[in-house]
Amino acid sequence: MNNITTLRIATLSPIRSPISANSEQRAASTPEHLPDTSQGANQHLLPPSEALSRIDWPWANGYGTLAHDSLPKFFLPFDCYNIDTTDCVAHSSNLRRLVEDWRGEIETCQLFLYDDTVALLRLDVVISVDDAILDELTASGSLDKTLSDGAGDIHKTLLYPIFQTYCKEFDRRFGKSRSAPDQLLRNPNKLTVFKDIHFKEPTAPESHVLWTGRSIIIKPEEFDSPTGDTLRQWVSFPGTIDDLRQKRHHVGSGNVLVISEDAEASRDDWFRGLSLCQYYNAILAIYSRILKSSYSQLTDLLGAQRTRNGELNRLMADITQSLDHLEFSRLEFNEARVGVQGDRAAIVNDSCAAWKLDGLIQSALERTDLIRSRIARLLAARKSRVDKTVELILAGIGGVALVELFISLTTASRSLPKDDFPGLLDVFLWMPPNGAIALSSLLLMVIFIYIYIAKR
Repeated sequence: MNNITTLRIATLSPIRSPISANSEQRAASTPEHLPDTSQGANQHLLPPSEALSRIDWPWANGYGTLAHDSLPKFFLPFDCYNIDTTDCVAHSSNLRRLVEDWRGEIETCQLFLYDDTVALLRLDVVISVDDAILDELTASGSLDKTLSDGAGDIHKTLLYPIFQTYCKEFDRRFGKSRSAPDQLLRNPNKLTVFKDIHFKEPTAPESHVLWTGRSIIIKPEEFDSPTGDTLRQWVSFPGTIDDLRQKRHHVGSGNVLVISEDAEASRDDWFRGLSLCQYYNAILAIYSRILKSSYSQLTDLLGAQRTRNGELNRLMADITQSLDHLEFSRLEFNEARVGVQGDRAAIVNDSCAAWKLDGLIQSALERTDLIRSRIARLLAARKSRVDKTVELILAGIGGVALVELFISLTTASRSLPKDDFPGLLDVFLWMPPNGAIALSSLLLMVIFIYIYIAKR
């Protein structure tokens, strides 16, 4: 007879939200002047909903004890909410599968609203299945897919309509007449950097849920059961089960397994560490699409026969702002990594290494260099066109002056008295005015041909 295994699975899904702020100004502000919205000083960001109940960020920020992390404001959420999933379970086959088929329950469901149109959806579930079913669920990927789709159902059913309402009511709730902290929020209908996101579609786009990361924290005695090898395969650990037992944790591309005597404390540490990495990983993923789109637009402009200066100026201003903000977020992430303390520092470092975040950061920076060089080429091409225009204008002025000089010499040769001294005016004396004009025009053509050949 198979044993029944009870597992607590924590998931974290980066999702797109309409929340974006003047990040640089927010980072430079002090609590004395601009109260921090993440500390409950201001009104709720999201419109009232029966499914959401606001909570405070559960961990203190700043250096104090090892339980504290000193994070920059960019990595602190604006607002946090508990989510009531009762109605969603009734409409979601994935959540019903968790609750009914796998004899589970939704232990925690929370929403954390960060900057740069990214929010983190936390969904922690407990399931109880026999070992044979657990083996089948992990091997087939059904467990991962159900958890990911369940997070997507919560977003589609509960969160997306609330985000739409936020966009519609933004001017009324956070307009210019509101207090200074609220003015840090950018109008979600007029974003400049994150123009790839909007909430006008009637149903939630699947792309708004970026991915779902899953983690399981178990005690050593639970890992020593047959479940241990199943979970080793679930996280795709390359070594043996003894190697994993010695290492104590493994961060895979989508799944994390942790062996800890104090599961509750480890659960908090891993949530805080993974939140930091998942949030920044989401920003890099979003920027990857934005930079590729910007590069494509610049390529089109380079290949276009005619480009309006206004269009080019607008595009380059938007791209420059995007590149500057990407660099700002990278510096904020570096500061956050320095400010993480205790075991969470190792969690963040291991997660960054497993997900190759440093490589993704370097790739993003190289792509920004490529875009900046393309902008420089566009500016050089535009400067070249301007220079050619100026040259033509100056050449035209010079040509008119040359013709006028020949005409003046012809006129002077006829109006001045004879001095019986041969010179230049005598040449023009014998040349009719039309001949002077023809000669000057011929000379002008020779000069233009010489300049053309020289430039080639």
